[in-house]
Amino acid sequence: MTAVPPPPPGYLPVAKWRLLDVVMVFAAGFVGAILATSIVVGLGADATQPLWFSIVFFAQSGTSFAFAWWLSKRRGSGSLAADVGLIVRGRDWWGVPAGMVVQVVVSLMMVPLIVWLFPDGAPEQGVSAIAGQSKTILDQLAVFIAVAVAAPIVEEVIFRGMLLSVLARVMPKWPAIIVSGAVFGAVHLLDPNAIAVVPGLFVIGVVLAWAALRSGDLSLPIALHSGINLFAAIGILYGEELMNWYEQQSAQLEGVIRFFL
Repeated sequence: MTAVPPPPPGYLPVAKWRLLDVVMVFAAGFVGAILATSIVVGLGADATQPLWFSIVFFAQSGTSFAFAWWLSKRRGSGSLAADVGLIVRGRDWWGVPAGMVVQVVVSLMMVPLIVWLFPDGAPEQGVSAIAGQSKTILDQLAVFIAVAVAAPIVEEVIFRGMLLSVLARVMPKWPAIIVSGAVFGAVHLLDPNAIAVVPGLFVIGVVLAWAALRSGDLSLPIALHSGINLFAAIGILYGEELMNWYEQQSAQLEGVIRFFL
């Protein structure tokens, strides 16, 4: 019986991705978004409304994903599991609540920096502004699926499945992690109003890249990313209601304490 050769060393070594491949997959998503926006506008709908915006985002994510799959067929093994580490394991889904904790910790870390840089208040991201307009259950469901499901999968494929594997071939572990985190944060500046969250996104990108290199695939990073985005979406959609509820509970608790004192 012929012995099966061991897999080559390194992080996701099967597909020898190039930086150009990463750029093309990223750009393909924009082409998909432009086409979808044109169709939505042609139908007389408002692409800045949460439901339609989510549909455009699904088109963007789907186009990037399809192009990555096509490149995998042409340049890799044809398996996204082998080429970009697209694997989902149930045992890694503790990463969802862990990702929510990461979001809280990073947000608290960034508060002093944001207050210092933006004393009059940080600008609001376009995505946050649009998602915050969600009124119906359908709007909110579309936002949750786009933010907490589609975005983590596609962004992990691009930034940790492709970009990080390119960087890991040409530089040591931590420089690759830091550069990939910096790129992850910087691309969000396509929305200039995202400038306030870029430092936090850099830290999150570093955490996700570290998790990818440590686990060897995208299962845990996707779970972490999903939890991070899920917490952000909850804050955007229900932040005011949750704050009002918290203030009511605090007032009631204060009344009880004062009664016994």
